[in-house]
Amino acid sequence: MSSDIKTIPLMDEKSVDNSSCSTGCGNCSSTGCAGGHIVKAGSSDDVVYMNLLFFALFLIVMIVTSYLIMKILTAIFQ
Repeated sequence: MSSDIKTIPLMDEKSVDNSSCSTGCGNCSSTGCAGGHIVKAGSSDDVVYMNLLFFALFLIVMIVTSYLIMKILTAIFQ
């Protein structure tokens, strides 16, 4: 039964070597590393779409929540 368990590899901040940052394509003459904080350079399409979907869903939840709070407060103080 324990052979069915899959381990997920994790990336620690301590294990990342930022001394050589040669992941950029060099077309836009930027000096920083490509990828930013959310989507790392070389990420697969599934990871990119998952991150974008997560942030879109988070945005929708925040908008609906703020709308409901606004409606509740106007109903109470009207």
